Amino acid sequence: MKKVLISIGIVGFLMLTACDGKKTENDNGEGIDSLSADTTLIAEPSANLHTEDAIKAQIQSYYDELNKVNDGEMRMRALDSIACTKSLLAEMKEVEDKSIKAFEQGSDGYFEDEGFRWFQGLGTPFDVTFDDITDPEANRVEVYLTLQWKGQTSQVRLRMELEDGVWKIDDFADYDLDGVGFRTDMDEYLGKNTNDIAS
Repeated sequence: MKKVLISIGIVGFLMLTACDGKKTENDNGEGIDSLSADTTLIAEPSANLHTEDAIKAQIQSYYDELNKVNDGEMRMRALDSIACTKSLLAEMKEVEDKSIKAFEQGSDGYFEDEGFRWFQGLGTPFDVTFDDITDPEANRVEVYLTLQWKGQTSQVRLRMELEDGVWKIDDFADYDLDGVGFRTDMDEYLGKNTNDIAS
């Protein structure tokens, strides 16, 4: 994944910011989350979350939700909010705040994030194949995936952390071990020391 600091596409970025995480209404006029209620799989207290099957099921639920693209509304923020660690969400908020400030000041130094980390340049729906999971008995694991869509493939590494009884994504990175993850992109943009998946 590469950091993109360019001056075009900010309108699309802000439109996604405005539209993501939309709520719809039920018959009583009450707001309900736009994502499926079963997206976040919370296991029974007796269930063992430290198995490959448990990790795969959690990740699959996230990608199943991603595959439910509705009228072009990706609802990326809503998906991020349930799939990503608190730490990753906090850093994404820092990046967003800095990007919006740069835009408001007429600067082109902003961070373009249109959900590429989820889609990897593919369309939906795509199939997910699990290639490898490192040490499922740990509280932090790396998961290697292949995404397939209409004859195209993309390979991804996810750093997963067990947080509040749910496996959450703490970093997205390319499969090819190029050392560049989403965290690295954001850290560099914010001027922080790297917190990359490869470290």
